[in-house]
Amino acid sequence: MFASAVCTPVSAAEKSTVEMVRDRGYVVCGVTDRIPGFATQGENGMWSGFNIDFCRALASAVLGDASAFQAADYWIDALVAKDIDVLHAGSTWTFNRDTTEKVDFPGINFYDGQGFMAHAQLGVKTLKEAMGHKEVKICAIGPTSTAKTNLDDFMAKNAVPWQVIPVQTMDGMWRAFFGGRCNLAIHDRTALAGVHAGRLNDSADYVVFPEVISKEPLSPAVRDDDSVWRDMVTWVTYVTIVAEELGVTQANVDDLKANSTVPEVRRLLGVEPGLGKGLSVDDEWAYRVIKQVGNYGEIFNRNLGDGSTLKMSRGLNTLWTNGGLLYAPPIR
Repeated sequence: MFASAVCTPVSAAEKSTVEMVRDRGYVVCGVTDRIPGFATQGENGMWSGFNIDFCRALASAVLGDASAFQAADYWIDALVAKDIDVLHAGSTWTFNRDTTEKVDFPGINFYDGQGFMAHAQLGVKTLKEAMGHKEVKICAIGPTSTAKTNLDDFMAKNAVPWQVIPVQTMDGMWRAFFGGRCNLAIHDRTALAGVHAGRLNDSADYVVFPEVISKEPLSPAVRDDDSVWRDMVTWVTYVTIVAEELGVTQANVDDLKANSTVPEVRRLLGVEPGLGKGLSVDDEWAYRVIKQVGNYGEIFNRNLGDGSTLKMSRGLNTLWTNGGLLYAPPIR
């Protein structure tokens, strides 16, 4: 028995996520495809969107190149199975997901709420009007999605007389809704606005209600077995927020790196040492994120705001200094 124990080889320690990403040469990012403004793949194969930009930001931080990522349509199961490095699919941070799945949520990067889109021919423009309508058939992804759970809670609380049409996938929901199988659909309101804006030929045939029925704090997700990678993903989001707070943009980041005397700006951009300590990256990783991708406001504007076709207002996703909920720990 002693000889057997001595001769048994000791397996090498499993590599960290940062090491695996470096060895591979790119970040594998799970997204939800076909959500205008958040993640879409063009005919040329190029990806774009709010969630995609945070995939790019992570690649620029770890690998120095914002284009060093691959994206595909994945969900939490693929993350747990180590098929992807990070999930940027607009997943809601909930109690059950946080405590029963083998994943961590590194920090909210978008505040949303679930709402409704209706066929205009239903004759209602608000949720209040629809609640008393007896001819409503509503499509919801089920059976365990946050949308279906929120819908069930809402209908039970308000005794709403709707017929629920459960569907299995997002594509299935939109096929059912636009095909007339149901005249109402529930989803994150920003996603509804994106889908509505994308209906260039018949957008007047549909209405997005102004109300929301839930809190939907959207966060990237990582596996719960690598705290350094979790911190990396967390702070990639935070530095974009801090950069906006400090007025650091893609256009002025080089000038501020060379000339700023503001201590937090100098720490953020790696002029003063320490930002890479504990993350297995160099001190200029945040500088690269801002230079190659931009601050939070720039990311929002080009994908969702005035620089996009969606023209969304920032709402709760405004900096805390301007009355919103966006808040990042200090860089010190």
